[in-house]
Amino acid sequence: MAYARQNIAKIQEIFASVSQKKYEGDENITVHAAVGRFAFIYEKIRNAVDYKDEHLIRKAAILRIMKRLLMLERDPRVIAERLIRELIAARYLPNGVMPQTSIDEVSWRIYKLQLIQSVGAGSESHLDWVKSMVAVEIEDLLVDSGRQKSLVAFLYERINDSVKVRGAEMDQSEVQLQTYLACFRMVAKADDEILGYKMLRAFLPEWLTPQNWMDDPRPIAERMVALERRIKLQLRHPMNLKFQRVVKPWAVALNMMASAFEKKPEDVNALLQDPDALKTAVSLVAEERYAKTKARVRRATVRAMIYLFLTKMILALVIEAPAEWYLYNELHYQPLLINLLFPAALMFVVGLFIRVPGPENTARIRSALDELLGEGMPGLRIISAPPKRSAMAKLMLSFVYMMTFVVSFGLISLVLEYISFTWISTLIFLFFLSLVSFFAFRIRLNAREYFVVDDKVTLRHSIVDFFSIPILRAGRWLSLSISRINIFLFFFDFIFEAPYKIFLSLLEEWFTFAKEKKDELQP
Repeated sequence: MAYARQNIAKIQEIFASVSQKKYEGDENITVHAAVGRFAFIYEKIRNAVDYKDEHLIRKAAILRIMKRLLMLERDPRVIAERLIRELIAARYLPNGVMPQTSIDEVSWRIYKLQLIQSVGAGSESHLDWVKSMVAVEIEDLLVDSGRQKSLVAFLYERINDSVKVRGAEMDQSEVQLQTYLACFRMVAKADDEILGYKMLRAFLPEWLTPQNWMDDPRPIAERMVALERRIKLQLRHPMNLKFQRVVKPWAVALNMMASAFEKKPEDVNALLQDPDALKTAVSLVAEERYAKTKARVRRATVRAMIYLFLTKMILALVIEAPAEWYLYNELHYQPLLINLLFPAALMFVVGLFIRVPGPENTARIRSALDELLGEGMPGLRIISAPPKRSAMAKLMLSFVYMMTFVVSFGLISLVLEYISFTWISTLIFLFFLSLVSFFAFRIRLNAREYFVVDDKVTLRHSIVDFFSIPILRAGRWLSLSISRINIFLFFFDFIFEAPYKIFLSLLEEWFTFAKEKKDELQP
């Protein structure tokens, strides 16, 4: 089949555009290489104790650095300059490329934030949300993502009329919004903060023109309090996962096509004119992605095993063994040994059963590509709303759900009691079982990034879900609770980072001063 001319033209336009901005006639910001090396090492160490997806690390760094600078400085231009220089030093931005004018542009964003803070509208958590919106805006300003946005726009334009909802009270505008959010999340791997900023721009266009409201920021600040609730309602829409599931095959196909073009930019036009050659190139990219996913899963499993083994060993030495000796005047070696080895062993076994996509998945990606670039509208996709349940049905289902926790944890506890586990060793076993299960679930989700073929629901899967969901929910709660009291992050962010960055700033000043003195020696 031949692809539609209008679709080929749009893709050609996207990949013919120059993604890098040109800064001719402007002095660029440069950070000394030695300072950059120290800053880069620090960021690597800090990010090791605060796991985030790779494409979200820079945004998180902008937010973290900006919060610290806001506590230390009031001048928005000084904050902007220090922020950009720290980002360059940590290699989140290229050295010697960013123009001096970017300091003025970023300072406007900082000033907007300070105006909203000065009003005092909303709670502390609302102000944190506003800061996250400004961090996304700053990243959007400093890092060109035009091609990615164009791909999202192309995908949305092609599939918008193909996504329909049945059995839910959603007007067309809400369906379109959820479809767009799903497109952006699937193509750009956007999180809630990035999507929230996109909606902020759409719902409050005045946000982009602070010069019009800087004399009286209160109305904008108060509107943003209500807007945060509106945005979060859309992000937590009960059907957003269903929209993402529908959009995913097209988004994966589009991303793999983009990767094929980026590998050989000179072949873009030739591949678009030859559908078979393009699908072969996409299939090669898919196989490469599957292989990388398998290697990534293996590395993640090994890291998790080492982390769990060391954590469990420390916990056994600090809590479990002393507590058992204090309460029972003896050590129960069998439960202690099982608790020591079980978490890493379970992680290893689960890692063995995590699979990557196969030929059927690649065929579905090729089919989705044909739908995107071919003539006419892609095939209709119907999203069914969850069935409406009476109050009694909801109550009964909630009771059954609670009973799954009792059954799952109760059976495990009985087995542990049978093999002479004490209540202390049982609690520690259940703690690590929940955490390991959730870790494994997260690794499995990452491995399914390119899956576009749904799994078949079998009796075995239903039974496994019945017993595993309570454990996974407990693991998720524990993981979120532990992340909130991460001692390492507290040390880095509140004790170490500020003086360390001040030291690097002074070091760079010294290097600049030394260079000036050296230049004075020349005739």
